[in-house]
Amino acid sequence: MNLSEIAARLEAISVEVEALSDVALEAGDDSEQTLAQIEALDAEFTGLKAKQDRQEKINARIDEIVASRVSPSAPAIEAEASIEPELEENKEMALPAAAKYNKSSVFASSEDAYVAGKFLAAIGGDKPAQEFVAAQSGGTDDKGGYTVPTPLSSELINLVESYGVARGLCRRIVMGAQTWSVPKLVGHSTIYYPNEAAAITESDLTFGQVVLAAQKMAGLVKFSTEISEDSLISITDTIVKDLAWGFAKEEDTNLFTGGTLYAGGIEGDVDVASSSVASVAALALTDLTAAVVASGQERGLNPQWHMSPTLWNGQIRDLLNAAGGNAVAEMTSGVGPSLFGYKVNLVNAMAGASAASGDMVCLFGDLGVSHYFGDRRALNFKVLDQLFAVNDQVGLVCTQRVALKSVNPEVLAKIVLA
Repeated sequence: MNLSEIAARLEAISVEVEALSDVALEAGDDSEQTLAQIEALDAEFTGLKAKQDRQEKINARIDEIVASRVSPSAPAIEAEASIEPELEENKEMALPAAAKYNKSSVFASSEDAYVAGKFLAAIGGDKPAQEFVAAQSGGTDDKGGYTVPTPLSSELINLVESYGVARGLCRRIVMGAQTWSVPKLVGHSTIYYPNEAAAITESDLTFGQVVLAAQKMAGLVKFSTEISEDSLISITDTIVKDLAWGFAKEEDTNLFTGGTLYAGGIEGDVDVASSSVASVAALALTDLTAAVVASGQERGLNPQWHMSPTLWNGQIRDLLNAAGGNAVAEMTSGVGPSLFGYKVNLVNAMAGASAASGDMVCLFGDLGVSHYFGDRRALNFKVLDQLFAVNDQVGLVCTQRVALKSVNPEVLAKIVLA
């Protein structure tokens, strides 16, 4: 999430907590579930606020560094306290020569990537790596294992969000139990124009319940125990990227075309406004404008397009170019793709140029209004150091418990092939 998305979510959490509190007071509801919902939202707020503060510090630091390089005569900037307190002790970490110049494309720093790589080498039986990890984490845990470095888990979560769409755009709900109920506003306020000194007509807000049921998702990767010191960073990057891509694509597949989390997905949701075209080649700009009209986008705060990269880079861009659109300007400006002023998200899980009958090829609307993404347990790791020992390999299991739920499908509109 970027800073603007974090700020929007913080504001949304505040509104939701206030609504829960009002409902609880009016209904005399002091149930443990209501209190747990408020506590869960408070925990999410605290985590996001910390992330916001950290990112603002990073941005400020980057600005200082850029300013110092732009002006050679500028005084040297004094080193400030590390933004990552847990890495403060590693400031003097002596990286091997090859590792020092092998920059990570995943982690915030080469040091973070190196620590994560050392963890992988340690569970593979490398003695120097085991000593390094034990020193970093203060020893082994109560089962004789090593604590998974914080950067390894946090960067994986960040990558899943950046690679996919579902986790970042659906409304995130922190689940306090395997099955979790969330209030949903079903009756809205009505605004009137009373005469002077006349009573104001009241309107009741009506709440329903949305039930989220978490499902377990898991991925298992194997790698050789013979990880060289010089390749720690690149190998760790590769493993984290591969896991993140797998989870992101599976989450998106569930959301858009269906799976265990969401049977049928949006593609099979009969409550989503739908129109059809005979083929991808027959898709016209009028079909796209009709989807915008059909989506009821006035209820969405952030309606966006969703389509396959092959569809966007083929048929849609050709349509825009033929109509005198701004596709070339977008390519040269560094601004992401947009259509009719709305952002276009490129989703690998959606059917593209080779779509078949019944496939959804375009979707328009605000997923933050239409769907909830429940987080019961964040991505975490478990080491299998014996199962594949005969092949001199180690297994790394990554699991999470999440849920997907359609809440307001009427704010979406899709285009499918007839």
